[in-house]
Amino acid sequence: MEYLLIVSLVLLPAYSWLLLMFGHGWHRLKEINTQHRLSGNVFISVIVPYRDEAGNLESLIHELSRQRFSHHHLEVIMVDDGSKDRGPEKLKRIQEKYSWLRLLSSDGSGKKDALRYGISRATGELIVTTDADCRFGKDWLQTIAEAYVSSNPDMIVMPVEMVGGNSVLENFQQIDYLAMQMVTAGAIGEGRPVICSGANLAFKKKSFLEASRYTEGRDYLSGDDVFLLHAFKRLGFKVVYLKSAQAMVRTVPVKSVKDFLLQRMRWGGKSIRYKDRFTLITVLIIFLTNFVVAFLLCASFRNVGVLLIWAAAFLIKMLSDWYLLSSGKSFFSVTLSLLHFLIYSLLYPFYIVVAAIGSLVTKERWKQRKGK
Repeated sequence: MEYLLIVSLVLLPAYSWLLLMFGHGWHRLKEINTQHRLSGNVFISVIVPYRDEAGNLESLIHELSRQRFSHHHLEVIMVDDGSKDRGPEKLKRIQEKYSWLRLLSSDGSGKKDALRYGISRATGELIVTTDADCRFGKDWLQTIAEAYVSSNPDMIVMPVEMVGGNSVLENFQQIDYLAMQMVTAGAIGEGRPVICSGANLAFKKKSFLEASRYTEGRDYLSGDDVFLLHAFKRLGFKVVYLKSAQAMVRTVPVKSVKDFLLQRMRWGGKSIRYKDRFTLITVLIIFLTNFVVAFLLCASFRNVGVLLIWAAAFLIKMLSDWYLLSSGKSFFSVTLSLLHFLIYSLLYPFYIVVAAIGSLVTKERWKQRKGK
């Protein structure tokens, strides 16, 4: 019991400090909206790797066609990653309408190869990546271009909102995703980037070509975004966060518990290959804190005295989580009722432990492909 108390006394303050720091970093970021003024021209290449996305492609191209950004300074490169549906055929018909739309077939296998191939064929100085199932507003590219011209960063990390939340599972995913987005933004606000999402990311092509030589995790199906971020960070490249609702893209939750866990296992499994020290510390503190809270609750059924330690640890963790999530819930349009938050707080440590262990003992899976 004394050992559990000592471990809790070490981990919980570290966890609270970490989340308070991320919250502080979030508040340090200035929210930006486009002024529809661009001092200078920037050519943007939007790269979209896709596989079996026939149901999403038409809507995606339609939203790109409505961008309030000069299409004379834009190319959209759709890279087919071995689709088995009619998506490529659908795009060929759509391409007849738009001169800025380019269609490629990946010369490799997997999303990473498709992304690299698209970038290698891109002519823009600024690369923007997103996914076929993402949606965005009319000012998405204009806002990105203005941020790029005004601050000349090597990489721009941007917000991703998960919409939906009609079911318990969807709402849980929203809150879980909100936590990741707040860590993403807050860490960059503190000048210590840890994670990002390729669903909404921009970077200089020349910086990518240099950093790609130092990018780890090439054997993973996912993680092209985070490993690239770490390579940029290692080289001292300028990484900024664009805190703008106009630069936000929207994605949807998965529909089943199985798909949700497999997705989170895929995202979390690559963390064992991170080499960035602060990212490793962050991952370790978050995992161990959740593990200890879950363990204490289970142990309290055999030792009532442990229940007091669990209650204190749970309260400290819950308050830290509430601070971080409530700081960003309005920006990301997430409903966070106190009752749901309490229930999710009880479940969350067990979910983290299951996802972490599962990522170590199961093969990575994505789009009918299995990793190593």
